[in-house]
Amino acid sequence: MSGSTDAPFPQVSPESSAGPLRIFAATSYGPHTALTGGRLRRDNLLEALAARGHRIDRLDVPGAPGIASAANAGRLSLTASFRERARAADVVLLGDVFVLPTMPVLARTGRPVLVELVDSPYRLVGAAPKRTPAERASALFQAAQLVPVMQVLLPMADAVTYISDEDGEVDRAHVKRLPPDSVVPNGIESSLLDLPLTTPPDDGYLAWLADWRYPPNRESYEWFVEEVAVHLPDDVLARVRTFGAGDPRTIRGTGDARWDRVRTLVQHAGFVDSLAQVYEESRATVAPVVRGAGVNNKVLEPLAAGRGVLTTATGSRGLPPEIRAHLRIASTGAEFAAQVEDLLRSPGSAAEAQQARAAVQALSWDAAAGKMEEALRRVVAAHAARPAR
Repeated sequence: MSGSTDAPFPQVSPESSAGPLRIFAATSYGPHTALTGGRLRRDNLLEALAARGHRIDRLDVPGAPGIASAANAGRLSLTASFRERARAADVVLLGDVFVLPTMPVLARTGRPVLVELVDSPYRLVGAAPKRTPAERASALFQAAQLVPVMQVLLPMADAVTYISDEDGEVDRAHVKRLPPDSVVPNGIESSLLDLPLTTPPDDGYLAWLADWRYPPNRESYEWFVEEVAVHLPDDVLARVRTFGAGDPRTIRGTGDARWDRVRTLVQHAGFVDSLAQVYEESRATVAPVVRGAGVNNKVLEPLAAGRGVLTTATGSRGLPPEIRAHLRIASTGAEFAAQVEDLLRSPGSAAEAQQARAAVQALSWDAAAGKMEEALRRVVAAHAARPAR
């Protein structure tokens, strides 16, 4: 059992509705990297809830998010320690879909449970590539996995939160007994809002930030190589620089001229600690997202840092019109390539950078934690109002 930041709560009477909550938070994510959206959101929300005075007893289920962590979550829920920690809390916060196997045990502890689902699993799986027999088989396997998780385990919870209402809409159409849902928006790294709004350097690169171990990000790289890069001249393609854990150049082997060309021209900088420096040295940023759900921080944080962003319709989903207005959006590979060249020529004026920053100014992690606190308090109040059995 790893990742606990606090000892189990003392057995005291529940706090008042205005007082701090004792939250038992279980997630499949361990220490996050700066470019891993789910982990970034989970850690920042829990940190912001703690800063608001709430008591957090955190459990990080070992194993990478997926089948392994789901199995580990089920095993951990059978331990006496898990049950004690749940019963000592006012509310249980499950940080992702992979810890839902704990629900049968949690349902017997008598504690209210909120699931921070973030994005719609049905939306994500529905957008999985199906170009080859192997990809179609994988998509069918993923869809089959959703049945016990979403139709049996999720309805056992008291409430669920999403990153955007679009994600909630998809699951409401698929899950027969979806718990009451609400939206907890993303925050962004507040320090980026304090960066000086500098003029993009003439020789700056086009920054592309992602966790390259995450399949949808690898699919985006494939799309870029096969649909975008073929329309770009060498000198423009050489201005693209990738950042993040993993190496996208290893997705395919050698022998394909398109991939060999990109491997030669596009530099991979790897994982970096300072996002501020990445943005400062960039001409602009690109986020060619082809599959995903929720809201992508990779299209929000550059706006806060004063850099232009080129993305796809998928990359801009879930964003309000006042933020979308500051993004460059392309649909096809040829359109994206044309926008890449235009972005290098004209990355945007100082006035446009100021307006874009203002559009994302309110997206703080404290504001997001405030919405999460409201959702948690509703769950606690509804649970307390139920007649005793």
